Amino acid sequence: MFGRWALRSLLCIVAISMAAPAVGDERTPLDKELDKVWGKERDVKVIEKRLFEKDGRHEFGLLAGMAPNDSFWNYFPVGLRYDYYFMEQLALEFSGAYVITQATKLKSFVLDNFKGVQNAGIPQSVEWYAGLNAVWTPFHGKLAVFTSKLTSFDLGVLVGIGAMGTRLHDFNGDVDARKVSVMGNVGLGFRFFLNDMLALRADYRHYLYPADDSAINDQASSGARQMAEITLGFSVFTKAPQ
Repeated sequence: MFGRWALRSLLCIVAISMAAPAVGDERTPLDKELDKVWGKERDVKVIEKRLFEKDGRHEFGLLAGMAPNDSFWNYFPVGLRYDYYFMEQLALEFSGAYVITQATKLKSFVLDNFKGVQNAGIPQSVEWYAGLNAVWTPFHGKLAVFTSKLTSFDLGVLVGIGAMGTRLHDFNGDVDARKVSVMGNVGLGFRFFLNDMLALRADYRHYLYPADDSAINDQASSGARQMAEITLGFSVFTKAPQ
């Protein structure tokens, strides 16, 4: 009895399934053609991990820039940087630069238009610097290049100490002596990755170092001087450790 009831139920289900209208693709030919064009554009890819990891890698870089905050001197640093990332977000950096010095238009204007003025400007100018920095890079992100390639960037802060080499100028503007002082600096760094091995860098750094007016004043100087620096650079990374 039960077997006959089960067989009849199964036959009813099959009959209903065969009688039901088939559910097919209701898109029009135009919709199908548009999908071929816009299907890839609507395909959104999500990548959670970093594209290029820095943990355990070495970074070697060139830098060049300017320090425009002095009224009488234009500074153009050219130098090198080396970073070692002992963690993904933390690195130790050695950097140094020779600073090309050029008189500003204000300095030239004062000397050319005021008779009797032998020199204009502060009696101390930057010649070079070298330092050790701790770099923390907590921010990173990704962006599309030409809507076809995905790359990444990061933003970090740094603080460090080092040595600042300066020239001491007398009343005539001639170099009377040279001095090496302790300096401190803080800054921001932006890195844009071209691929896993190459990156572009943009950095802002603010340096503080002791003032010295001994070339024109026999008394000991007090206070500090500053240099705000903006640089662009190019970096090469070593291969990631296996």
